[in-house]
Amino acid sequence: MSEYFDNSNILKIVQKYQKQLVIVTCASLLLSVIFSMPWFIKPKYKSTAVIYPANIIAFGSETPDEQMVQVFQSDDIKTQVANEFNLYETYGIDTTRDKSYKTKLIKEFNENITIDKTELVSVQIEAMHPNPVVARDIVNRMIELFNQKERSLQKEKAMELVTILKKQLNGKRTEMDSMDVLVRDIRVKYGILDYALQTEYATEGALISSPMQKANEQEVKTLLNNLKDKGGEFVALNEHLWRVRGTYNDLKVQYENALRDVEKNLTYCNVVTSPFVADKKSYPVRWLIVVISLISTLMFSLIVISVIENYNTSKQ
Repeated sequence: MSEYFDNSNILKIVQKYQKQLVIVTCASLLLSVIFSMPWFIKPKYKSTAVIYPANIIAFGSETPDEQMVQVFQSDDIKTQVANEFNLYETYGIDTTRDKSYKTKLIKEFNENITIDKTELVSVQIEAMHPNPVVARDIVNRMIELFNQKERSLQKEKAMELVTILKKQLNGKRTEMDSMDVLVRDIRVKYGILDYALQTEYATEGALISSPMQKANEQEVKTLLNNLKDKGGEFVALNEHLWRVRGTYNDLKVQYENALRDVEKNLTYCNVVTSPFVADKKSYPVRWLIVVISLISTLMFSLIVISVIENYNTSKQ
């Protein structure tokens, strides 16, 4: 095969068949110009947006921009955009006859609408469409759908936390109420209100003998007995009740914060570069088609002529 592409052979072929090569090249030029016109290849316009993630709570080890790309790639966003902008018709997909229309839609969608991370931790959205206004609207709509989807995901996670915290809060409230009842019963039945102060009072009453103290001797004795029987339990219940109340208050703060997360409506991206209506088509690139056609035709012609020449030479 190497003898077909020898430099000297190629120069000889070009000199010998220069008229034919010129004709073939001109024909290729003419045909490539014609077939790259809008009648044969429908032009497409591009609209682009660059956005930064904001207020995103990353799941697992994903970075916010990675999570943003994953949300944009969700099938429900693609399907909703396809339905709203009638992309089935734009891509020539018959949903009534073609059973694999969903697969074809995703394939065409990924070829015409791309979502990629940039080096600056942002995300770039590009949409190609025969109508430049629709291309711009697709990008804007995808940003809106992303905010809705991300908001739904964040609310779902926050709602799970609200449910868990509410259950813990109710449990602590029940525990606190039952302990309040026990402490109240001890206060009512045994007259214990403040263990430290009453112990000091009863001790002084038992040790100091004065006419006034003797008058309250029975009261002091009863109080001492009550403090001996129920004092330890009263102190333990009070301390535990204090801890339960502290836990309850902490849970209540967490519950209220989680509830605010459920109810708040935030946006989850900052638009750095807004999409606009393109005034120049991005596809097809006619000069590139023409150049590739010319080079391909010229190379193919040289190969064919070289093969024919070598065949004739070997036959002679």
